[in-house]
Amino acid sequence: MCREGIDLVTLKVALKHSSERIRQEVGHLRHWSALAGNVNLGEIADVLERALLQLGAGEESVSECVQRLAAMQVKGPEPGGGGFTVTPL
Repeated sequence: MCREGIDLVTLKVALKHSSERIRQEVGHLRHWSALAGNVNLGEIADVLERALLQLGAGEESVSECVQRLAAMQVKGPEPGGGGFTVTPL
């Protein structure tokens, strides 16, 4: 989803929700991976474990973006920054 004129708060909230959804999916995949391992589908469980690592890294990256946006929201834009408008809280 993309729209013109998005503000930092909207972006931060959207990314926070995305991070939470990724975290939930990691939990679901962890269960499916365990189930696959329990029914002797070790190869599938291994593939799911690799996917879990990648999703975990993605969730960390999205969470980092949320933290950076929160910091920008509080501090305001940096000098020579990227041409957006920030209203500090």
